Amino acid sequence: MGMTSPVPTRALRVGVLLGGNLVEERVFREGAPITFGQSLRCSISVPGDGIPHEHVLFAREEGRFILRAAPKMTGKLAQRGEINAELVGDVAIDKGARGKLTIGDATLLFQEMAAPPRAPKPLLPASVRGTLGDRIDRRLAAIIGASVIAHLAIAGYAWWNDVESGSMLETPVAQQYRQEVMEVSFPDDPTTPTPSVSTGPGAAAPATPVQTAKPIVRPTRVTPNNPTSTAATEDDAMKFASILAGTEVGRNGANDLSKRQPGADLGTQIAAVGDRQVVVGNNDSGFRQGPRDGIGTDSKQITNDPNQVATQAPKNPEREPGGRIQIKPLPPQGPGTTLTVQMVLDKIKGVYMTGLQRCYKKGLLDDSKLSGKIAMSFTVTERGSLDDASASGVSSEVDACIETLMSGWRFGIPRDKDGDPTEQPFKLVLALQPS
Repeated sequence: MGMTSPVPTRALRVGVLLGGNLVEERVFREGAPITFGQSLRCSISVPGDGIPHEHVLFAREEGRFILRAAPKMTGKLAQRGEINAELVGDVAIDKGARGKLTIGDATLLFQEMAAPPRAPKPLLPASVRGTLGDRIDRRLAAIIGASVIAHLAIAGYAWWNDVESGSMLETPVAQQYRQEVMEVSFPDDPTTPTPSVSTGPGAAAPATPVQTAKPIVRPTRVTPNNPTSTAATEDDAMKFASILAGTEVGRNGANDLSKRQPGADLGTQIAAVGDRQVVVGNNDSGFRQGPRDGIGTDSKQITNDPNQVATQAPKNPEREPGGRIQIKPLPPQGPGTTLTVQMVLDKIKGVYMTGLQRCYKKGLLDDSKLSGKIAMSFTVTERGSLDDASASGVSSEVDACIETLMSGWRFGIPRDKDGDPTEQPFKLVLALQPS
């Protein structure tokens, strides 16, 4: 059997011209569709006016290229000895076809051609590339290997001869200290028999009993065993119980709990207090200025109706000073621009009127009848900011406050008849009137 030659791969060569200069040329083989537009994701990315954002310009169907012209795109296609100038819808491109497409400032030239063979990846000769061993410095490798072996030998020797020792934070006294335990046993108390005493003749003298020494034991807790103290405690408890729960009526009422001295008789204390004359506040050294001068000594009748409830009249809430501001424009100076007087008035009334009222209220706090007119003049610069801003006419405080506000005002950029930025002066009059 004879060998059949493979079908050559087809490709499309595309060149991009901007201003008559070739800026890009690429060869697209069979594969994904070729996109064209301003997006960086497009296969052919071209910035410019009138160019779509992203458009599929060349598609592939059954191994052939299909031209899909974008809107507002003009051009010509030459194939099979004919020139087609109407590129509407899908147009199939035959082998060897050429064409030209124009849109905006960009021009595309394309040609259907056989794909050139792929260039092999460049490789250096084996004699130049060398092996892995040729890339290693033998002297440096020997030094590193010897250093690793020496470190491992030192670590192994230290670990093998390691002796367990105490902590470095322990003092020598703490290292030598050992707790000692002593066991103490107490002997039993022997019972010594009492010898009988005989007064008869020939009786021997009684022997002196020998007392065995007992160990001294210090009790950890001593419990008193005094019947007198217990009785006294019970008596005190009975007294306190009779005071708290008894029905005896004293000078200060039932169950009198007045201050008493420890150990004193309650009746004697009550009698001493009852017979003693006590003076609270007097004309000689007291706090009263006269015989009847004191708390609760006035004989006047406070109210005619005992059931009357005192009420307090509601206070009038503090009213914040307010004022009215009217803006009266004066004829603008210089030639007219795109920034009109009405536009300036609308911006002041809608955005900056709150700040003007705040400045006027500051003046009303000092003078509630403050009124008058403030002449304002300023120039809107080429950037929309204000220059030569001034305000005067009512008071220094209000004028200074308004001038400070005007330094932060912004308006639209004034433009002349040719559309170039320019400056525009304005004059306004604010009529201030308290409400």
